[in-house]
Amino acid sequence: MTDSDQVPTIVMTGATAGLGRATVMALGRRGANLVLLARNTDAARLVAIEAAQTGAPNIEVIECDLGRMSSVRRAAAELIARVGTIDALVHVAAVVTPTRAVTAEGNEMMLATNYLGPWLLTNLLIGSQLGDSGLRLISVGGPLDAKPDLADLDSEHEFSFMKTFERTKTALNLFTAAAPRHCAADLRAVIYSPGLMKTGLSATVAKAMARPVGTLAGRLLPDPDGSAEGLADLILSTDLKNVAPGTLFDRHGKASPMPLLDDVSLQDALWGLTSQLLATSVLVTCPAPGE
Repeated sequence: MTDSDQVPTIVMTGATAGLGRATVMALGRRGANLVLLARNTDAARLVAIEAAQTGAPNIEVIECDLGRMSSVRRAAAELIARVGTIDALVHVAAVVTPTRAVTAEGNEMMLATNYLGPWLLTNLLIGSQLGDSGLRLISVGGPLDAKPDLADLDSEHEFSFMKTFERTKTALNLFTAAAPRHCAADLRAVIYSPGLMKTGLSATVAKAMARPVGTLAGRLLPDPDGSAEGLADLILSTDLKNVAPGTLFDRHGKASPMPLLDDVSLQDALWGLTSQLLATSVLVTCPAPGE
């Protein structure tokens, strides 16, 4: 299951419902140590109790609101202080908002939660307490090619809930592909495409679209359990060392290049812009390409 006989430690966002919750149970059954980062810690503790009953040997819950960078920084510091080595960091959390909403820190909500928070969390953890086999970075996304508008990342001038959502998730894909190139740490970064399934996110999208056919289709979608098993397989995989960063895996383990994988200039421009936006120099172990 892992590159060593040690029990792997998995850090996961979005673990309180849908795909994340089902994946926690799948990992618990396989005996992984789990760290659940959640805005709602009460809900996360209930998931932790259930996961412990499936066999998870150790489960930590840490408060983290990915939409607030101050919360992400506190969570990263607490995680580094409380948890030993980290074998995998899994970004499952995502939100969709039918109308434009802005966080207390001034960022568009979907951009903050779906992209900026995961970007910052990953970079704060890289180089800290990684396992002997490095870090597996897995972002839940899909075959998306909605290029982020670098001149309007916060969608101030143009907001369409589905276009903005897809752009923020594409941004996460681009970050995942770029991270190993920017970072000196032993990092294996891939994307998981779970396919359509019945989750709170899909229900929100169907409701926002106000289309009866879409709502009915949402009710007929499969539960996330099957996709969760595929994600758990990927999280615990020992076969990612020679996989190209940004490779997209589906629930059956089939691999393909993600869209925009070859657009390195876009990936690097987004990386640089994000660094400026977050006003951070956390990448002390991650020199820019060519440095």
